[in-house]
Amino acid sequence: MEADAPQTRATETPPDQSGSRQRQRAVGRRPEAAALSEESRVKLKQRLRSPLNTISGFAELLALQAEGGCQEDSVQRIRNAAGELLEIINRELGDKSETTEMVGERASSMPTEPCDILYIEDDEVNFTLISRILDVRPALHLRHATQGLTGLEIARANHPRLILLDLNLPDIHGSEVLHRLQQDKATAKIPVVILSADATPSQIERLLSGGARNYLTKPFRINNFLAVVDEVLEQYSESATSSRIDHTWQSQG
Repeated sequence: MEADAPQTRATETPPDQSGSRQRQRAVGRRPEAAALSEESRVKLKQRLRSPLNTISGFAELLALQAEGGCQEDSVQRIRNAAGELLEIINRELGDKSETTEMVGERASSMPTEPCDILYIEDDEVNFTLISRILDVRPALHLRHATQGLTGLEIARANHPRLILLDLNLPDIHGSEVLHRLQQDKATAKIPVVILSADATPSQIERLLSGGARNYLTKPFRINNFLAVVDEVLEQYSESATSSRIDHTWQSQG
């Protein structure tokens, strides 16, 4: 009797799970960050520069108040950090052709005649910063409009000596506000200074060609801002005086 042949037990080959594991790892892996588009880069840069202007501006105000005091070193550290952050923003997101700041000629004297300045700006913190800066010019009274259309109404009704204009307003863009001011005979001669985080050369050139007297990019230095304000108001005063003299001569003639 022949011995039964030994039975071989078939063993099932486990399914290849390497593909499944690879898929699981792929799902959990973070995709590489896509490069920012030009439009996104510009928007991000503006969003970063605007709060940086607030930080550096208030730090500079504190530095002026803390001169010789125990807090002077701490305030200077804040200013230095803000400067380093601006360098990073310009290096990583900036354009070498961008203009960082335009400064007017130093006025011969500070304004002493009481006058109104209108600031069209929807950000309350930015308005507060400018208000604090202008405390050193007690003759100036700062009015505030949070929307472009409201600013146009105030300008027509009160005829301020100077308009400070933000661009990113909640209702209409600042460039449209500038255009309407220039087209209205009641406001066409009011000087306008742009305060914006947009340092794009084409934007600056377009708005200066459109009638803006000056364009300051955020963040700006307090002394430079005051120099522009003093210079514009001095020119406005000289122009108004000249117009009155011409009118007097014409009346007498």
